[in-house]
Amino acid sequence: AIRPIQPTAPQLSASPLEVVDETTSASDDAFANYQATEEQTTIAIKDLVIGSGYTVGETSESQLLQVKYSARLLGSKFTAKIREFDIPNMVFPTNQSRILPGLEEGLQGMKVGGKRLVKVPPNKGYGDSWYRGVVAPNSHLEFDVELKNIAQTPGEEFMMKLEQFGVERAVGAAACLAYLAVSPMLEKSGIL
Repeated sequence: AIRPIQPTAPQLSASPLEVVDETTSASDDAFANYQATEEQTTIAIKDLVIGSGYTVGETSESQLLQVKYSARLLGSKFTAKIREFDIPNMVFPTNQSRILPGLEEGLQGMKVGGKRLVKVPPNKGYGDSWYRGVVAPNSHLEFDVELKNIAQTPGEEFMMKLEQFGVERAVGAAACLAYLAVSPMLEKSGIL
């Protein structure tokens, strides 16, 4: 866009022009132009916060991601957040069809610490099927996603999975397994 600059001195006869860089116009903004219609078949993303850590998809291998997300229906009379999709901590590997294809596509290029809105059309969401009686067929969804972490080592993968499972639950499960392993020996020796 070009804006005229007001002359600062009275001796200037013509107004010089200033070039203003506008990176994205409203007509080029896929997120703003997303329509919850049958014709909409591509996702749209909008970064709210650019992270600074590792990047989703920077390797061709599967990555273990830890995300926080919520979702809402688009183009519906019900536009409130979907309680079943208010997930404070989810850990999943990429490239293994563990989440909606449109959401995984929308995570590509995100950096750890980043926050992004992802609009997903039905062909990359739940399609023409009901989901848990909550998401109607051919629904468009908008996800509010925060990328919390990307595991870089097997140790980090283990810790992310343990955190999602719950340390208390893991300790309880380990105690039960230890009891089951030791109880036959204790019973044989007459202690139990």
